[in-house]
Amino acid sequence: MKNFSVRADSDGVAVVTFDVPEKGMNVISDEVQREFDEVLAVLRDSSDVRGAVIMSGKPGGFCAGADLPELLDNIDSWCALDGEQELARGIAESGSWSRRLRELETCGKPVAAVIHGVTVGGGLELALACHYRVAIADSKLRMALPEVGVGLLPGGGATQRLPRLVGIKTAAPWLLDGELISLEDAMAGSIVHAVMSADTALEDARRWVLANPEAQAPWDEKGYRLPGGGPHSAEGYRHFAPMIAARHTGFGAEHPSVGNILKCIYEGSQVPIDAGLRIEARYFFNTLRRPQAKAMARTFFIARQALNKRKEREDLESYLGVLQQVSEQEQQVLLEEGYSSVLVANLCRVTSVGTGSPAAVPAVETRGVDLETIDLLKRRLLYVQALAAARCLDAGIVVDPLEADLGAIEAGFPSWTGGPLGYIEIEGFEAFIAQAQHFEREHGARYAVPPGLPRRLESGQGLYN
Repeated sequence: MKNFSVRADSDGVAVVTFDVPEKGMNVISDEVQREFDEVLAVLRDSSDVRGAVIMSGKPGGFCAGADLPELLDNIDSWCALDGEQELARGIAESGSWSRRLRELETCGKPVAAVIHGVTVGGGLELALACHYRVAIADSKLRMALPEVGVGLLPGGGATQRLPRLVGIKTAAPWLLDGELISLEDAMAGSIVHAVMSADTALEDARRWVLANPEAQAPWDEKGYRLPGGGPHSAEGYRHFAPMIAARHTGFGAEHPSVGNILKCIYEGSQVPIDAGLRIEARYFFNTLRRPQAKAMARTFFIARQALNKRKEREDLESYLGVLQQVSEQEQQVLLEEGYSSVLVANLCRVTSVGTGSPAAVPAVETRGVDLETIDLLKRRLLYVQALAAARCLDAGIVVDPLEADLGAIEAGFPSWTGGPLGYIEIEGFEAFIAQAQHFEREHGARYAVPPGLPRRLESGQGLYN
């Protein structure tokens, strides 16, 4: 195997070393998954193997999660699927890592993980599927599930295992916000069972494997109950409804992964683990097929890789200044149209580059708003900035669309769009141009479509190479 080595010691403990060649960090690719099947076969079928310890051969960490460039290619193929049988195949393919981790968890033998450094995404999910977890005491330890930040949801079982370990209330911020899991919280919730030095961690894991031949995950043991109760318990009623409301207001409901993570937690926590994992697999697949997922993944990972390889970053002060200027001008127009300063400030917070407050205007009658109106106003602010970004691209003020998107997001443009140019792609060229033309008729020339957009539509060029 290229990515794993398996060495069984004299006591029958197989030490599985995860080490992807020619990469600074382990990532989960299709090839890694196929080789993991061979690891599973050794654990399951070798009578002289009593259990296993999984560890990393990389000094920087255990595993950084999915191979994002490869995942982007897979997203393209899954988006093209149609029909019941094809969609079922897509769900199975996208959920393959989750299925393999469940096979590890139920292989009938004890499995421990030794983690260190970067342990995030699918890498943390691999550790969670092991029965015992030892962390190496190191200031570089980073445990997190950052998928929500790139428009995805954890697809390797974390939406089911974390709530079953620590309860819904504690697990929710880690799943919904991608917050780092501190070592103290990890120990308190049995996400980590022991903290050892680099010299003693493997031996501690080996001893545990030999001492626990009948090890099971807590949720596979008879009489298991969800800590704190499910969403329909007293604790659930107290926390789950506010959790939903906080993330589904009129000012942030566009983020597709957030709603699907909530559904995974809500539905999965009421059924046995295997049914919960199937629920997660369906929502994971549905999230992948949303255009926001591709736009966000592309911007945050591909663009960051490109930036890291560059010696010099092209000057974005002028480009971001244009976006901020058009946003502030539109905010001022909204105030003059009679919308309240509180509403406009909140709209600015979730749609716009820059953090400046709109200037005061003479008192006028405040116009009433409903969710449909809020959605329309948000679109106006997003469109005016996206059109400005397209004009900057036409004029050569920015050359790299990915860098333009990343710079705008870092300056405050909403991440779920993948950037102002990514937002055009999410809307679709034809639909975006038609809506911009409608806004131009209603509100003026600031919504005029730059000539480069229709040319790109006609040539099939798109915004990205």
